[in-house]
Amino acid sequence: YTKEGILGNMNRWAGLILAVICLGIPMNGYVMRIYRGTAPAPDVDRWGTLFIDGIKLVIVGLVYSIPIWIVWALIYGSMFYTMAQGNLDAGGNWEPNTVLLLLMYIVEIAVAIIMPVASIRFARTDSFAEAFNLGAIIDTIRKIGWINYLIALILLTLVIGIPVFLLVFGIIIVGSAGLYLIVGGKAELLFGIAGLLILAMIILSPLFAVFQARYLTRVYESAKPAE
Repeated sequence: YTKEGILGNMNRWAGLILAVICLGIPMNGYVMRIYRGTAPAPDVDRWGTLFIDGIKLVIVGLVYSIPIWIVWALIYGSMFYTMAQGNLDAGGNWEPNTVLLLLMYIVEIAVAIIMPVASIRFARTDSFAEAFNLGAIIDTIRKIGWINYLIALILLTLVIGIPVFLLVFGIIIVGSAGLYLIVGGKAELLFGIAGLLILAMIILSPLFAVFQARYLTRVYESAKPAE
C-alpha cells in the first residue's frame, strides 16, 4: 500500500511532505482518509478538508492525553510546590512519588492501546462520541483478539520506532557535539549534518505515517466491527 501509493507516486509524496511541513495537521487529515478504508492510497487534495479532519484528530488525541497530564501534574506539581515552600530536604530530594509514577505509566499504556481503535472509529463515524465510546472500543479489541492486537502494536512500534529513534538520536548527538564543532570553527559542518537529519525526518515522515495508518486500519478491519 505504501510502496504503490507513496513511493510509486512522487507528486503524492511531495504533497504529503508539504502536509508534514504545515505542522502535520493536514497529514493527520490524510491519515483519517486511510482510516476510513480508502484503497489504494488517496490523492492529496481538498486541503481544507485535510486541515479540518486533522484538527479533529488532534482534538481527540488531546482529550485522551488529559488523564496523563492530570497524573503528571499530581507528580511534579507537588514537587514544585514543595520547592516553592522551601521544604526540600538537605539532599535536594527530587524523587517523584513512586505510586503516582507507576500510575502514569499505566495510564500512558492504556491510552496507547485504546487510541488506535478510537481514532479509526472516529474517522469512520465522524462522531466525537464514538471516539470515546470505551465499551465499543474494548469490544472491537476483543473481536480482534487481545493477544493479536497487542502483538500487532508491538510489531508496529518496532518497525516504525527503530528508524525514528535512530534519526532522533542522530539529531541529539549532533546537537550535543555542536558546541565542540562551533568552538573548533566547524559550525557549517554542524548545521549541515543537523539539516540533513531533519530533512530526512521530514521526507520519511509520510512513509511512516501512511504505513502505520494502513497497518492499523487492517488490524481494525480484522474485527469486522458493526458500525
